[in-house]
Amino acid sequence: MRNMIKSNLGKKAIFTAMLILAACVSLVTSFVYAENSESPKVWSQDNRYVDNGNDTITDTKTGLMWMKKDAYQMKGHLLDWNESLVFVEMLNGETFAEHNDWRVPTRKELVTLYESGKTNGAFVMNVHIDPIFATNGLASLWSNEPNGRYNAFGVVFNTGDIFSAPKSAKSKKSVRAVRNAK
Repeated sequence: MRNMIKSNLGKKAIFTAMLILAACVSLVTSFVYAENSESPKVWSQDNRYVDNGNDTITDTKTGLMWMKKDAYQMKGHLLDWNESLVFVEMLNGETFAEHNDWRVPTRKELVTLYESGKTNGAFVMNVHIDPIFATNGLASLWSNEPNGRYNAFGVVFNTGDIFSAPKSAKSKKSVRAVRNAK
């Protein structure tokens, strides 16, 4: 009888240990999966843009990947044109969102973000880009295109107009880095 009790206790202990081991394996597997899985992608209301879950937005219409936030939202200060170029170089040095081919966009690329029927918060004025981008960004973004020796072009996102301003101007200006998604 005593041997039978010891045998049953031994079987129960082994069974309990196996249950604990299975629970630990399940917990570790769930943790590893959560650490390695990408964030779920979120689509804009019109299915044009996808939030990649890594502070980037992909425009399926143009094939461009944009920073979700502009530099002002990330750094907390305005940028002149030269500082916008340095900011993008910094992103590449840090391999922002696992990419090192970020660049300051062209005027033509910037204009593709302007959508008069959409509003995305307001820092000083309405910003007409898709609400999938981070809210309350700046309305004036630099392009990579100089306009002569002292000026550079950009786009104003409350009107969609192209501006030319002194490269040293910081007033209400920022940059939103871009790269080719493919």
